[in-house]
Amino acid sequence: MLLLAGCVIRPAESPDTRGLEPSEAVAVNDVEVQNANNSIIGPKDRLTILALSGGGVDGAYGVGVLNGWTKTGRRPKFDIVTGVSTGALMSVFAFLGPKYDALLKELYVNPKESDILKDRGIGGFFSDSLLDNSPLKRRIEKYMTAELLADIAAEHSKGRRLFVATTNLDSKELVVWDMGLLAGGGAEGRTNSLQLFQKVLRASAAIPVLFPPVYIKPKRGVQLRQAHVDGGIKAPVLISDFLFQSRAKSRELYVIVNGSLALEDAFEAVSPNLQDLATKSVAALTRELTQQVVYRGYVRAQNSGTKFQLTAIPDNIPPPKSALEFDREYLRRIYDIGFDTVQKPGFWWRQPPTLKQFDRISRR
Repeated sequence: MLLLAGCVIRPAESPDTRGLEPSEAVAVNDVEVQNANNSIIGPKDRLTILALSGGGVDGAYGVGVLNGWTKTGRRPKFDIVTGVSTGALMSVFAFLGPKYDALLKELYVNPKESDILKDRGIGGFFSDSLLDNSPLKRRIEKYMTAELLADIAAEHSKGRRLFVATTNLDSKELVVWDMGLLAGGGAEGRTNSLQLFQKVLRASAAIPVLFPPVYIKPKRGVQLRQAHVDGGIKAPVLISDFLFQSRAKSRELYVIVNGSLALEDAFEAVSPNLQDLATKSVAALTRELTQQVVYRGYVRAQNSGTKFQLTAIPDNIPPPKSALEFDREYLRRIYDIGFDTVQKPGFWWRQPPTLKQFDRISRR
């Protein structure tokens, strides 16, 4: 056990780089910097934004929504796509359009546990994570190719934007990555932008304790690294003010929550083991934070004159035992729910269904 405890050594870091903003990061609170970096697209008649939340295996619901939406013939070509955690992986293909619908379904409805993770066993208690996500790393490397990055860079050059969030665990800050900029080689000409693109996606889905952090150089020429983990720790779904800065005659925000918005469910008792306790605790915290983030997103949409539309897994659907339980029957069920119901009138909610739990926006 002592040998196991001593074998995890993180890459070199320093106080000077812990909070250093990566060169491809979006300065979400600095309007002038945003305009200078051209991270926000120019004036349009109609601006459409898609925000995809985290949720682990519940990502099958969002995939069902996207594929069913394609079938209706009314799915927009989104100007901006944001993704966090499992939504980050999904966002890449959603950004590139319906030609990836079949692949998304295969990735989210038919995975095996061995495609994503391996249990470290007793060694996990003396490591930086309980689980080994090297299978997920290989999966990301298989599908995030140089050709795919070239397609993303081409769309970025047309003014479309793809944003993915991670959490810099060293500084406790949310980092929003401009993935189109990164796909095109990065702000400073990264030595290996493909590898960094893959790392950011893996980091966005690296649930702390369960998966190890991903160590990333913030800038070219800097050898010291930051520890990045799941963006859902800070923002389970990315809906920030900078998304609404672009001038447009009309705006629409579509939010797909890959999970339920209910704060409580008693479908399953917690098991007395560290992994289940950790997973259920993270899930409870994430649901509370998701509600707050979605509500704030609703307020931001209202204040900017943006049409707000939302969907989430119905509260009466029993959730999986954990966000990492790959029960194919469950995955197919929630995929079908998303696929079938998006084709029905009135599918999109015009306000968060839990709005009554907050102070309503005053209207004058």
